[in-house]
Amino acid sequence: MKKVLIVIRDMKIGGAQKSLLTFLQCLASTQMQKQFDIHLMVIDPQGAFLSQIPKTIQLVEAPRELRWLSVHMKPQLIFQQFTWRGIWGEICWLLQKGMKRFSPSFHISQKKWKCWKPFVPENRQKYDVAVSYIDGCPNYYVMDKVKADKKVLWVHSEYQKQGYDSAFDRPFFEASDAIVTISSKCEQCIAEAFPQCADKVHVLENITSYEEISRKSKIGTCVEFAGNQTLKLLTVGRLHTQKGIDLAIGAAKLLKEAGKSFLWLVVGEGAERAGLQALIDSYGLSDSFYLVGSRENPYSYIAECDMIVQPSRVEGKSIVLDEAKMLCKPIVVTNYATVKDSVMHGESGWIVDMTEQAICEGIVHMYHHPQLRKQIVENLNKAPKGNEEELERYVNIMF
Repeated sequence: MKKVLIVIRDMKIGGAQKSLLTFLQCLASTQMQKQFDIHLMVIDPQGAFLSQIPKTIQLVEAPRELRWLSVHMKPQLIFQQFTWRGIWGEICWLLQKGMKRFSPSFHISQKKWKCWKPFVPENRQKYDVAVSYIDGCPNYYVMDKVKADKKVLWVHSEYQKQGYDSAFDRPFFEASDAIVTISSKCEQCIAEAFPQCADKVHVLENITSYEEISRKSKIGTCVEFAGNQTLKLLTVGRLHTQKGIDLAIGAAKLLKEAGKSFLWLVVGEGAERAGLQALIDSYGLSDSFYLVGSRENPYSYIAECDMIVQPSRVEGKSIVLDEAKMLCKPIVVTNYATVKDSVMHGESGWIVDMTEQAICEGIVHMYHHPQLRKQIVENLNKAPKGNEEELERYVNIMF
């Protein structure tokens, strides 16, 4: 039996977290599970997906120092996760940050690891395989602090658009045994940034289980949409610049100015909530555009909306779009670099330019062309549903 460690930052509702959860759930439902003793380290153990992890997976606690470096300083850390090395690490971090000792090209995760690395202890276990399931500190921890015969790193988006310094990351990527990403475009980006690693990059599409998504879509109702007779629009994603929620708000303003009646919900949470809410209020959209927060089961929302609008600036390969297609929903999506890995324009959705005006026009176009919507729904109905067969490739490449 292979002993495997998987490391991820948290289990909040997000693409990487959902990808990992679905993989673990699918693996737990097969006989393959018996071949592996899987330890899962969730550095900041919180998030709606945490309770859904299969019981066959052993949760292991992250070193306290690693947790200190991975979350914003919180008073409870001092009392509940006290460690002198954590105190010294935090002092070192504050001093080095104040003195601007880091290269301005470094990502925040790179700055933190450069400072905190001496304070994070080595993992005492010996593993056959160690997998970092998300970029940043999990990658650095797996490569520098874990003993394993095989080490695998994940990249869930276009590398160059994540803000990392490639010179800092190069030794980590070169020392890994495999690099996994989620689309051919993302694979190309890694090969361009690290040409010497091109032969060990693998594409694994996010596993999507049609049966599970279909079942959950029938559980509960979307109370915000209930009884609403206007156009029901839905966006699912973190409240982050990459997801383009500000573009959606701008498009909603244009829709309202054009006299269109609609209710637009955004399912997701993030650090930009306050700023986005202020924008909603300033545009007079508080009666038609709502940030409803995270939902453990977003599928009832997808099932009850009229149209999915995904205004992203950057995506690897959108799990939300894969799930919306399985539930046969018309899609309006921005033309980010990897969008054609998910949507064929006019066949499985409608691709628009990455502007507020174009998003607004795309919604209006889809609304006023019911035959187009009907054709897209018919195409999606005929398309294959789910890709659980991808599970074997996950196991072969990672383990």
